[in-house]
Amino acid sequence: MVKIGQIEINGLLALAPMAGVTDIAFRQICREMGAAYTCTEMVSAKALVYNDAKTKSLLLTGENEHPCAAQIFGSEPEIMG
Repeated sequence: MVKIGQIEINGLLALAPMAGVTDIAFRQICREMGAAYTCTEMVSAKALVYNDAKTKSLLLTGENEHPCAAQIFGSEPEIMG
């Protein structure tokens, strides 16, 4: 078991974020195959601030997808905040 803060990851396999690959369907398949922890694709903080629908869809998670992380990127502190 690995613990990150209060989150416990009970398993040996983790899925890293991969642009253009780790959508919700792929992550659910990985869960079915034994991944204990998954991560969304990289998500633009700026696109989230501007309410881009496609970007928001990258953050969708399945019911069985916990724990799951989202990787958010950006270079502007005011946007990242």
